[in-house]
Amino acid sequence: MRTAKVLLVAFYNKKALGVRYLEGALRRSGHDVRAVYYKDFNSLHPRHTTKTELDLLKEEVAKYGPDMIGLSVMSSMYLDTTNAVIQTLRRSFTVPIVCGGTFATMFPAYFLKRGVDFVIRSDGEGAICRLAEAIANGGGYEGIPSLCFMKDGKPVVNEIGGLLNDIDGYGIPVINSANACFIDGDTVKYGDPQVNTRSYEVIASRGCPFTCSYCCCGNLRKLLPRGINGVRTRSVDSVLEELIEAKKQCKRISFIHFYDEIFPNLPGWVDKFVIEYKKHINLPFTVWTHPKMVDAEVLKKLVQVGLTEVIMGIQSGSEHIRRDIFHRYESQRDILDATRIIRESGVFWCSYDFMLQHPFETIEDLKESYWLAKKMTGPYELQLHGLNFLPGTDIVQMAIDAGIYTKEEMDAILFAPMDEQFGTYWQRETSRESNLWYKMLYCLQFGSLRKAVESFESDPMEHGKEIDSLYDLAQKYSRIRYVYKKSRVMLKKYEMRFRR
Repeated sequence: MRTAKVLLVAFYNKKALGVRYLEGALRRSGHDVRAVYYKDFNSLHPRHTTKTELDLLKEEVAKYGPDMIGLSVMSSMYLDTTNAVIQTLRRSFTVPIVCGGTFATMFPAYFLKRGVDFVIRSDGEGAICRLAEAIANGGGYEGIPSLCFMKDGKPVVNEIGGLLNDIDGYGIPVINSANACFIDGDTVKYGDPQVNTRSYEVIASRGCPFTCSYCCCGNLRKLLPRGINGVRTRSVDSVLEELIEAKKQCKRISFIHFYDEIFPNLPGWVDKFVIEYKKHINLPFTVWTHPKMVDAEVLKKLVQVGLTEVIMGIQSGSEHIRRDIFHRYESQRDILDATRIIRESGVFWCSYDFMLQHPFETIEDLKESYWLAKKMTGPYELQLHGLNFLPGTDIVQMAIDAGIYTKEEMDAILFAPMDEQFGTYWQRETSRESNLWYKMLYCLQFGSLRKAVESFESDPMEHGKEIDSLYDLAQKYSRIRYVYKKSRVMLKKYEMRFRR
C-alpha cells in the first residue's frame, strides 16, 4: 500500500495547533508531511499576501511534489489571503486540495464552489488519514465520514463521523515540524517557526459549554454526532506528555498558555494536574475562565504551581446586552464575585475582556460597563475591543432581524478585507460622548488615574480635553505595564526553578 506526500498550510498562525495535530496523525499513519506556516499574525496591522509570497509558496509545492495539499481555514477574517492561495494553487497544479478548520466546517460549499476538491468538517485527524490513503492508492473516498466534495456539479456533504470522545486517541500535536518553513515578508525561512517561542500554546480540551451569540462554538457543538460530548477533555498524562516534549524542543519556553475556552476543572483532574505539572513542567502559565466557572479552591491550587494570569470574558456591564444580545446569563453579582475570587486567590495578573461600541449598544449600556468595572476588584487589565460579526454565529441573524443591517450589508461586513475587519474589532466610529465614556472606562484600570476620571463622571462632555489627555497617558502607562508584566513573568520562571 502506497503512502501519500501531504503538504499542510496554516494561515496567520505560527503555532497552528490544528495543523500540528493533523501532521501528527498523518505521520503516525505512515504518510510523509511537510508544513508551511503562511503569514504571521498581527491584529493591529494585518497584512495581505503578496505576489512574491504566493510565488514562494508555489516554489515549495513544486519542490516537494505533494499528492495532496491541506489548507487550515480557522477564520473568515483572512479569506482574501486564503482565496488568493487557492486560486494560485489551482492555476499552477492539479494536486487535490482539501480544506479544514472552523470556517470550512461551517461552510464547506464556500470552498467547493471555488475549486477546492475536498472539505473535512470537525475533527480532521481520522478523515485526512483516510483521504490521504485513498488518494495515494486510487481508492474510493466517497464514504469517508466528515468529507465533502462535488459530484455531478453539486456539493456532497457527508455526515460528520469517526470522532473520538477520548481525544487522547488523537495523540499530541507535532511540536517541531520536520522540513517546515515560514513564508512572510516576501521571504521564506526554513525550520519550524515555533521552536524559538517563549510562550507555548496548548489545549487541554475541545469545545465550550456556553452558547454566546457572537461565537460559533455553540453551533459547532450542534454539528457533533450523537454520543460525542460537547466538551471533551484530555487526560493529564496526555497534556503533560505534550508539555514535556515542548520543553525539549523549544528551549526558550518561559510561559505556557492554555488556550481552552474554559480551563478544565473536572473532579480530580486539577488535583492530578497540579502534582504532575509542578514535577515535570514548573513554568508560569495562563488560563481562560468564565464568571460562572471561577472556583476559589481550584485557583488557589493552580496558583501554587505557577498560575500567573487569568483571562475572563465579561463583554458588557449591561445585563440586557449580556443576556438578550450576547446570550450570556451571568449576573452582575456573578461577575463581581468572580473578580474578587480571582484576586483573593493570589493570581498575579487579571485580564478582563469587554466588547463595546457595537450596533446593539446604547450610551446607557456603555455607562453600565463603566460602573461595573469601577466596582470590580483590582488591580486588573482591561482588554477593550469591538464586536466582529463572524459567519456561523447567531448574532448575525439577530442583527438582520433587528433591522440593523440588511442581508446584503451583513454579507459585505462578514467578508470584508481583513484590515477592515480588524479595524472594527478594535474600535468603531461612534459619537463623541460614547468615545469619552470608552476612554474613561479604559482609564479605570490605572489606580493613579481613577480619582481624576471619577471627577468627570457627572458630565464627560464638559471635560473632553481632560479625558483625552488622561486616555493618552493611560495608553503610555499600558505600554510600560506590558514591559513590567513580561519582566515579572520571566522572573517568576526563575523563582519557580529555584524553589523546586
